[in-house]
Amino acid sequence: MAYRTKVEVRTNGKVFKPGSILPSDISKSDLSFLKMKKFVEVVEVPGSVLEDPEDDSEDDGFDDGFDEMDPGDYKTAEEIRKIRKKKDVYTYAASIGFDLGEDFEEKALTDLQEMVINHQEEVEAGADSEE
Repeated sequence: MAYRTKVEVRTNGKVFKPGSILPSDISKSDLSFLKMKKFVEVVEVPGSVLEDPEDDSEDDGFDDGFDEMDPGDYKTAEEIRKIRKKKDVYTYAASIGFDLGEDFEEKALTDLQEMVINHQEEVEAGADSEE
């Protein structure tokens, strides 16, 4: 049994992009967390695919994954407000390194959207003040 990622996953110093097949040596605690959060899905794959992912990026000294000091392109507040599902807001928040908590389903969609928008503004303000 193998697992395909739905979001970017970082574990054991490796980055797995969405759609990657996780190796069989992933820790049980990491795997159980990913399954609990529904960040992975079960797939049937041939054994040869379960190798470590190839590094298809150029070796420019930079990791193209999430970097909290330079998170890359955020969605605008307007784009976030257009998201119509709590789960989609949660997934986007996770993709930018922000955890909405396990009780996100109990919160209103607009509250989740505002939490993400506020988080982005704080990160961007913090990055601006450090320059």
